[in-house]
Amino acid sequence: MIISYYWPPLGGPGSLRPIKFAKYLPKFDFLPIILTRKDIVYHSYDREIERDVEGVRVIKTESLDPARLLYVLGMRQYTISGWHGPIKQTINFPDNKNPWIPFAYTTGKKIEYDYIFVTAPPFSAFITGYYLAKRTGKPLIVDFRDAWLEFPFMPYSGQLQKRFVRYWEKKIINNAHLIIVVDDNIRSTLIRRYPDATSRIYVIPNGYDPVDFKPTHGPEVFTISYLGTIRGERNPQTLINTVERFIATAGIGENDVKLKFIGHIESSFLSNINRYSFIETTGHLPYHRAIAEFCTAHLAVLITTGSKYFFPSRQNEYLASGLPIIVCGRSEGLHLLEDAFKKGYPGWIFDYKNIEGMRKKITEIYQKYRKGVTVRGKTPFKEYTREKLTQRLAELIRKIYGFREAQ
Repeated sequence: MIISYYWPPLGGPGSLRPIKFAKYLPKFDFLPIILTRKDIVYHSYDREIERDVEGVRVIKTESLDPARLLYVLGMRQYTISGWHGPIKQTINFPDNKNPWIPFAYTTGKKIEYDYIFVTAPPFSAFITGYYLAKRTGKPLIVDFRDAWLEFPFMPYSGQLQKRFVRYWEKKIINNAHLIIVVDDNIRSTLIRRYPDATSRIYVIPNGYDPVDFKPTHGPEVFTISYLGTIRGERNPQTLINTVERFIATAGIGENDVKLKFIGHIESSFLSNINRYSFIETTGHLPYHRAIAEFCTAHLAVLITTGSKYFFPSRQNEYLASGLPIIVCGRSEGLHLLEDAFKKGYPGWIFDYKNIEGMRKKITEIYQKYRKGVTVRGKTPFKEYTREKLTQRLAELIRKIYGFREAQ
């Protein structure tokens, strides 16, 4: 059984990772059952991605968390506002999805399954998995899509919250039979805190699905594309200033270049972005359409201003696109791209404020484009396809537990 709060029609990486696991697990003789919540209000929807898992059994339970309650009250599209933050912070034990726990637990104990796989955030889902494992005696597998105690998007504040999270993180780690993390930084952090768990902690990164990447033709206008959410630690202003300076120094007009943002943009950034005529915003698109739109560009850009726990989840998808990549900002969480660039993939990482360095690189690629020269790369990480990563998960389950013939 896969316990995932995020599941279609919700879009984004939180739904994509369990979707891709569920898509490929049957190839390795594991039949997934999905336990998730009923419809909630959310900022980004994707009603197409579920086609990847047609036929998979999905069980949706009630919940009393804020997003579900707002949906019941009639809201459909959620827009983040500044005053929401303090409220969310106050009830961050370990997140505001705690009211889903009793419903997920009550339903989960009635389902027949051999293993419990829980992906988080929300980290309250881990608590559900812990109690179900205790109740049923089934092996518990936990999947960290982000660091927990160091969770960067809603940091824990105050001793009470931190003690609560430390207590539950330790409890989950000590009771999990298998611990999956998406990044080496999370693994090394957990090993430092829980050295006895070293042999149970494995890295399975976010990957790419080759079938989602089809040959495309670039638009007539030189296009620079960003794929993903725009939020605080991905402030786009330096990138915008860079493109603005590129236009001014290249002797071209604003109609000769397009900076495209594909994905959800938080409202605090949107009004400023819309001021620039050379910027196009698509909003959140269904996953397959977003990838297709992204791949038509001439140059890909990535933004990060965060710590090592801010690691872009789409690094392998950027590499699978074949586009040259400029990274605006440095982070320890960029090691997949750093390794690819060292292996020869056309990509460059600049300090966040290095406008001149980025401008020169954009100018270089643009001049090649004007001469009909296409800059392309091939991902060096063929082992990071979604299918092969799911195979790795299946192998780890067999290795640690042994495969149950009853399946």
